[in-house]
Amino acid sequence: MSSCYDKNILVMVTDESDIRVLKDVLRGVPMPGSPSCGFSTDTSVTMAGGSRRVVFCVAADGCPVVRIGESDTYIELSDEEGTRMLEILMKYGMRFPCN
Repeated sequence: MSSCYDKNILVMVTDESDIRVLKDVLRGVPMPGSPSCGFSTDTSVTMAGGSRRVVFCVAADGCPVVRIGESDTYIELSDEEGTRMLEILMKYGMRFPCN
């Protein structure tokens, strides 16, 4: 399988529908933990507004969990939310799972 890390993808999501879905999906309740999914800022979504910036690291194996930045805090998504998020990210060039 091809790796997620073999090219640098830096794009701005401009589709209003995609932005709405990502905001809704990433609005989950943060919780501490240490899932074994594998996370990296190389597969991440950055939400920015004004001077505030939050990085959400997407699970490399495609499981519906997102790590908030470099912290040990995570957002567990429903399977449907995870699928919706991955569909949008793949539309912009990311691939999952990353092996």
